[in-house]
Amino acid sequence: MRMLFACAVSLAVAGNACGGGCPASIDWDAAPEVARGMKYVHLSFDEPRLMENFLVRIDLRAPGLRVASSGRAPNWGEVMDDYTNSVMLVDVRRQRTRDFLEERRSNGTNLVLAVNTSPWGPWRPPYTHKHGRFHHLAVSEGQVVSHNVTRWDMLVIFTNNVAVITNALDDALIPSVAAAHPGHGKGVILRGGVSLVPPRKPKSRPGLAPRTAIGLSADGRWLYALVVDGRQPGYSMGAEMSDLVKLMLAAGASDAINMDGGGSSTLAWWDAEKKTTVIPNRHGLRFHGYRPVALNLGFYFAE
Repeated sequence: MRMLFACAVSLAVAGNACGGGCPASIDWDAAPEVARGMKYVHLSFDEPRLMENFLVRIDLRAPGLRVASSGRAPNWGEVMDDYTNSVMLVDVRRQRTRDFLEERRSNGTNLVLAVNTSPWGPWRPPYTHKHGRFHHLAVSEGQVVSHNVTRWDMLVIFTNNVAVITNALDDALIPSVAAAHPGHGKGVILRGGVSLVPPRKPKSRPGLAPRTAIGLSADGRWLYALVVDGRQPGYSMGAEMSDLVKLMLAAGASDAINMDGGGSSTLAWWDAEKKTTVIPNRHGLRFHGYRPVALNLGFYFAE
């Protein structure tokens, strides 16, 4: 098992939890900061398969920390003009995670870190639609972004940085929500330190893919953003849901939710010294590569 930081400092771990792969715990004290209150580790596994993992721990109690979220498209509510299978209304403008971070910085909100989150539709050939519509309730900075308001498992971060993973959100609380981003697939994968991922059936093939997941510590102080590269033979084959659970437990999460993966999976931060955006993970060329997404989650500091 190889374990690396972005700056090639060795990572101290205790034991392992997945056949020579995932560590039982991560020594965050030894990890470097990529921004105030944000530490980063890069974990490279040879077993049970090649897997490149990129993980950030964010201190939600860091003074001045604020949350940003993709908002409504300027043409919100109009009919998508590049989707003809059915009538679909615009919720958001799709945007790569890097572009989200850099656009917000150019507009005066100096984001320091961003990660992709929720899935969207339509996802049909040619996969290049300019806009997206959500399958469930999504909220950005106090405003409902989605036309569909049915509740589903979601990450909710309030403007006071209290964060929960829940499937319930009262309408009266929406003005105080910085971000409510619905999960993907089965949604919650870890609750109270217990995996909600069913065991894989004997002889079934693992569902390996690039992945994104968000976790929270039991006391609500720490948010964990995890991105795993995949579908790149010789580099990283990807993760199944049980891998995400093990990595989240190693990070210190009590609850975790699966987000959109594949070519969406992106972690990005701003390198203040070099004045450029850093994307530590690598996107493959299969399944439309590094794609624009419907929801990004960002963090910045109010100075």
